[in-house]
Amino acid sequence: MVLKSISRQGFILLILSIIFLTVGCSNSDSDTVTSSNTSSNSSVSSNTGAGSTENNSGVVSTIAGSGSAGNANGIGTEASFFGPYGVTIDSAGNIIIADLFNNLIRKIDSDGVVTTIAGSGSQGSADGTGTAASFYQPNGVTIDSNGNIIVTDQRNNLIRKIDSDGVVTTIAGTGSAGNANGTGTAASFNYPTGVAIDSAGNIIVADYFNHLIRKIDSDGVVTTIAGTGSAGSADGTGTAASFNRPAGVATDSAGNIIVTGWGSNLIRKIDSDGVVSTIAGTGSAGSANGIGTEASFNGPYKVAIDGAGNIIVAELLGNLIRKIDSEGVVTTIAGSGSAGSDNGTGTAASFNYPAGVAIDSAGNIIVTDINNYLIRKIQ
Repeated sequence: MVLKSISRQGFILLILSIIFLTVGCSNSDSDTVTSSNTSSNSSVSSNTGAGSTENNSGVVSTIAGSGSAGNANGIGTEASFFGPYGVTIDSAGNIIIADLFNNLIRKIDSDGVVTTIAGSGSQGSADGTGTAASFYQPNGVTIDSNGNIIVTDQRNNLIRKIDSDGVVTTIAGTGSAGNANGTGTAASFNYPTGVAIDSAGNIIVADYFNHLIRKIDSDGVVTTIAGTGSAGSADGTGTAASFNRPAGVATDSAGNIIVTGWGSNLIRKIDSDGVVSTIAGTGSAGSANGIGTEASFNGPYKVAIDGAGNIIVAELLGNLIRKIDSEGVVTTIAGSGSAGSDNGTGTAASFNYPAGVAIDSAGNIIVTDINNYLIRKIQ
């Protein structure tokens, strides 16, 4: 696919993205650029349904999207998106997309048919069924053990749920920016972005502007797992550790939480005891491959874990999809590093702000390609 000239909508999206990414301004005046892949079986991990990417050949193709901003449903490239961010895959193999600037939650079925699951398309926070409900820049999506879609409703500072009947309810959040722990709507968030489910069924949230990792248990009680609340990159236990705009979270079968540090250019791990350590990244922007802290990232956004335990990272500013294996070796799966929309193999393909990654049962990597308005597949 040839990269198209920037439309008026595309120019607006680019400007909004640059403002958010480079300034990192407060919740009241920013308009984004950020889940994690989960399976429906939370008894093991939030990525149980993911296959191994070990045999992935790195061939990039386009699943859906016209290449222009829009909200049309349809088959494959007849459909359109405007700011696809978070992505996950349900137990039936459907791809679930948080279509951020359209304020919609979309679905792509196994035949490539794109439909709208929920959202009126207008900014709002109304609960309701399907298109009677509303969102304000939904960013992250994941799926719990009952098949419910959990959504980080970014600009509303809410965590929402869409059940199997399409009924949207609010799980937690006051709707105002804050960092209060508490139960349900007594708790508060500040730009929640990434979301995952752990082995106990808890909802794990990357609380972006609070620089915190939060947990919502089955009773709706919100607590802080890790983070001082100030931007930083210190390792440590629980609230002694610090994060800088955590954007993506994923959980593995050992109970670890993997966190992408958008502001720190680091990939971090929180173990089951709450100990935070750095897996990979120098802390400076770059796209060098290597082992652990010898490697570098440029705007790591969302993250997923495959069936072999490899960590897959969407490196948004670097326009790359990266992999960290069990030995901490960082490699590039796909992307030339320059903005583009070319299909191809490995570094012959190109992306333009890849944000979300999810892994299907065959080990294919699904990528939300924001500024190309496309959903891509690496197989």
